[in-house]
Amino acid sequence: MSDPRPRHRKIFTLANLISVLAGIAVFFASSSAWSSYRGAIVAALAAGTVSAALWYGWTRLSRLGRVDAGIDEPQLGAIPPDTGAPSPTVTAPGSPVAAAYRSAASQLEAVTAGQVLLVSSPAPGQGASTVALNIAISATQAGRRVVLVDGDFSGDGLTRFGGTGSAPGLTDLANGSTDLTGASRIWALSPTAMIPFIPSGSTSTDEDTLRGGLLADAVDRITEHADLLLIDVPPLNWNGTAAALAAHADGSLLVVSENGDAGAVDDARRRLAEVGAPVVAHVVNRAGIDRTHPSSPWRRMIKRGLATALLSLLAFGGWNGYRVWDSWRSLERDSLDVAAAEALLPLPSGGIVAEEVPEETRTVVTSPPAAVEAYEEVFTSFLLIGSDEGGFRADVIILALLDGSEGPVMVSIPRDLYLPNRCTQGYTRINATYLGCGEDVNGPTLLALAVEDFTGIPVDHFALFDFDGFEDIIDEVGGVEICVEYPVRDRKSGLDLGAGCTNASGAAALAWVRSRSTQELREGTWRTMPGVSDLTRNERQQDVIIAMFSKIKTFQSPSDLAGVVRSASNAFTLDDQLGVTDAISLAWSLRDLDPDRVVRVGIPVQDFTTADGKRVLLPAAPFSEVIGDVIPELATRPV
Repeated sequence: MSDPRPRHRKIFTLANLISVLAGIAVFFASSSAWSSYRGAIVAALAAGTVSAALWYGWTRLSRLGRVDAGIDEPQLGAIPPDTGAPSPTVTAPGSPVAAAYRSAASQLEAVTAGQVLLVSSPAPGQGASTVALNIAISATQAGRRVVLVDGDFSGDGLTRFGGTGSAPGLTDLANGSTDLTGASRIWALSPTAMIPFIPSGSTSTDEDTLRGGLLADAVDRITEHADLLLIDVPPLNWNGTAAALAAHADGSLLVVSENGDAGAVDDARRRLAEVGAPVVAHVVNRAGIDRTHPSSPWRRMIKRGLATALLSLLAFGGWNGYRVWDSWRSLERDSLDVAAAEALLPLPSGGIVAEEVPEETRTVVTSPPAAVEAYEEVFTSFLLIGSDEGGFRADVIILALLDGSEGPVMVSIPRDLYLPNRCTQGYTRINATYLGCGEDVNGPTLLALAVEDFTGIPVDHFALFDFDGFEDIIDEVGGVEICVEYPVRDRKSGLDLGAGCTNASGAAALAWVRSRSTQELREGTWRTMPGVSDLTRNERQQDVIIAMFSKIKTFQSPSDLAGVVRSASNAFTLDDQLGVTDAISLAWSLRDLDPDRVVRVGIPVQDFTTADGKRVLLPAAPFSEVIGDVIPELATRPV
């Protein structure tokens, strides 16, 4: 017969639930006031302290007075705690515990007239089996004829003390597979004192069989020769065995723990009365100490406090993790398939030729480095594309190489760089490739293909952003620092910064990177800043991007990070090959970004005017030479 009782303490008690919920409420109230990682830890500790104190106060208050104060039936005695053998009445007959059992056995004889008693408790772990064993021993030593029966089929009843095996036993006797002689054992306490004992049995028997005539006949035969029959049963709240065996009993002996729950005691009394075995007496076991819980109240209080703190932090992290995930799901996606685009738009055998482009430039353009295969596995390449003209042109083009051990490499590609365009089969500004090639190749893919043709470095991912959304991200991270020697302005872009370093808002930072006609105030006169060009704008773009990512490592709370991801979801479009694990790895690597470790690579260029009068830029040196100064491995083998 199976026993469904749990072998652990109940977790969902009223004291536990109230203390944990109160602690979590304290945590969220405190974390709102202290919005930082450290603040969250302090809030968790505060929540744990409140939870532990509330639990301790609640449990102490609930235990004012004796747990058996509401029991009308007589108390046989209070058994002191004992950490020795389960039968101190045999192993330590002179101990206070043995004396208390002898007194309880004597009181039982005085106050009860019934011969058959169930021995039970309101909940598991309160020592009912031990009490039954020692009262039986004490009564036998006092000259009474006592028989013990194990009615607990979980393996935690009396059978475990005897060492005589569980079968054949009570269930076998009930279903007729053995007789009373076969089911009985004899425990010898001394040459003149012996206790007949019936173990729990081996076969599975339903409750109707336990109520049946075979067992009733056996009980009748036992009581003809015994003064007292004690049947150890599990609590009614946990198992139906007691209800079935109550059909053969005159009443019950209830064993309660001093720190037990008064409501559970009342419920046990009521249910025993309902099944026909009302409580006739009770015993308070392990009086004076909480023996149902191995650890002290202080230790249990600390455990609950730590559990509440941990639960609060997990809930806090889970909520912010969901916010980040929800923002991640809302990011727009676009396809990136450079290999397919390369197959659709193959280069002519002699390459794309434009007669107007000088021969030396054609050689430079068609001589990219060959990425060493072993080194290529070390870094991940991202193409950052910034659009500032209604989304039709790429105003910012940066190839970022992220290495797990070295500093990031940022290659700024001028938007006016004049390079072969596989779609037109001629030369165009590189930012014109962002228009794509019909319905077959989208803009980011064609631009990535143009970058690969020029640099020889495969593009793994791209991130497309518009400047308006970029402005929101800068505001979310708290602005970026821009330092100038003199006050600067640009009426077209809206730039207006004072001398020195300014923590610029998103709008101010955007005006700074957009400015083509920057003026500075010198000696009271506004003058055009010398050397400002598209290349200058490229440097400013890199400065602002680096400063923005550097701010991420200063985030003080997960809420701040969730806010940035939410802003990024409105500003960025990512390629469909970038998974959430890749994004988390990227964000984590950029979290400790040191601006001084970022290697910036500029492409040397020269001015050029096309046949139709367009002013463009031609590369002045092979990219293999440019990148070779930074990553020599990429220039070791020419194509």
